[in-house]
Amino acid sequence: MDAARDAPVPPGVRRVILRTFTRKHHLQLRADAVQFVYGTLRAHDLLGDEGVMTEAVEALATALVEQHVSGAQGAHVDGLVVTAEILRRTYDRLVVESADDAGGGGGGGGAAAPVTHGDAPGLERYFAVVDAFSMPRLVFSGARKVFEAVERAPSLLASAQAPSAHLSERYELLRSIVLRNEHFLPPLAAGPERETYMKLTTTKNLLGRVGQTCLLFGRLSTQPDGTYALEDSEGSVALDLAQAVAGEGLFTEGAYILVEGTYTADERLRALAIGHPPSEPREAARVHFGHLDFLGTGAVPPKHVPALRSQELQRADLCFAVFSEVHLDHAASLTHLRAIFQGYVDADFVPYAIVLCGNFGAAPDVADAEQLERYASGFEALAELLQRFPRLLRETHFVFVPGPDDPAATPVLPRARLPAPIAARFERRLPGEFCAARVHWASNPCRLVYFSQEVVVFRDDLMSKMLRSAVKLKHELREGDLQKFLVSTLLDQAHLCPLPPPVRPVAWEYANALRLYPMPSALVLADRYERFELTYEGCHVFNPGSFRGGAYGWATRSAGVYGGGGEAAERG
Repeated sequence: MDAARDAPVPPGVRRVILRTFTRKHHLQLRADAVQFVYGTLRAHDLLGDEGVMTEAVEALATALVEQHVSGAQGAHVDGLVVTAEILRRTYDRLVVESADDAGGGGGGGGAAAPVTHGDAPGLERYFAVVDAFSMPRLVFSGARKVFEAVERAPSLLASAQAPSAHLSERYELLRSIVLRNEHFLPPLAAGPERETYMKLTTTKNLLGRVGQTCLLFGRLSTQPDGTYALEDSEGSVALDLAQAVAGEGLFTEGAYILVEGTYTADERLRALAIGHPPSEPREAARVHFGHLDFLGTGAVPPKHVPALRSQELQRADLCFAVFSEVHLDHAASLTHLRAIFQGYVDADFVPYAIVLCGNFGAAPDVADAEQLERYASGFEALAELLQRFPRLLRETHFVFVPGPDDPAATPVLPRARLPAPIAARFERRLPGEFCAARVHWASNPCRLVYFSQEVVVFRDDLMSKMLRSAVKLKHELREGDLQKFLVSTLLDQAHLCPLPPPVRPVAWEYANALRLYPMPSALVLADRYERFELTYEGCHVFNPGSFRGGAYGWATRSAGVYGGGGEAAERG
């Protein structure tokens, strides 16, 4: 098919393509996009009949419009300039729907795809590792209630307005989610229910309401005198949390919370109860923003989800394995990895992707030349280990996620990939085709995309940071509550690290990589804290445990539809 797509485009075919895309749908095609369409038509022998050819081109153009441009909220496709890469993603979706219809799934719907049923979707076309620094920069507009693309390239040296703009965006996004929640929607009919529903007010509207009970939403912050305050888009009010009853979750400075309280004569809000905003499940978010491409891998509108899920279910035995704190400078770690890899091969249960998270060395100070050499030698040892497993080299993707103490580490999130010289030491001992296609040096956090699934991988000692910064907790805690509270806090806040900048600095113009909206299918919290797994609002969350210190814990999870708990974590 590649050779066909390199052939010159006949004038008649070019005319049909441009007439459909440009005149009818008002899209501008780049030369590589025209070549892609022609190559696809030729590969499927659709050039002989102009009517059939026009129908196929129309199907592709319609799918592109539905997937990227349509919707009441509006969207964009590179400024309406269509590239071959954008068309390839759309074509891949149509291939999945065509294969699903052929198998009796019936979930695809939409226009007929310009493909034959023999063109079965390959896994490599529907799996991607998304780096935090390559994601499209979409920011939420509070005024228009939509996500808008920022055309200017992001920079690590953000402007002075970037921090306040990011905090304002988080506030507006979470407030819009709150106001869409059924408990905050005013009843349509007049009556007692209309007077008692949960109605938000703002700090500005507190004036003249001394003694009244109010419900506010805003950011929990600390004032210069050490007292707490609640900030919203219209101002701030001092908080008295002495009598507040905390709901489920970890309430830290920097979190956006709901506060029910009484406004006092000394212009303070005496909090009676505090809680996190309600989360919005992934499917509900897709209804509003499914036409947007948040990751740069192609939008997945709701109508395309059933066909993609059908393909996932047909590969129910496919799995991902996650390891955290793999100290490659310890011989015991490599010995246990060898035993695990051998077990996978012997059981004929080879993971489709193996995610290895740092820290990759035991020494905290990797700036020293001797320690850095020891660190790099650990990757060379891992490469020598992988040479013993040719099946893994053929079938498995390896994703490397840096830890907080790895080389060139900074406290700023997101964190860039491991340095290239270390990667080179690993790759030069392995086949070049394997390194080019199946080795991914990822950022922290990063995302794995598999058909309709989105798996967020985040390596940080987050539990300890959140507990140290906690302002308020429930009075009675049961076993497992802290894990549940950590998970619910992150997903309710729709953010990977809802802490103030002094505790966890952020590269402001890349902060969209920390956003957990729409809610992912699964979230990997690679933490030194004890291993756990749970499902919250349809998002499967797990901590694989630490692969060090004699514990040697890791997790193997099905890559099928998440939400049902997955397979049990394994222990070394």
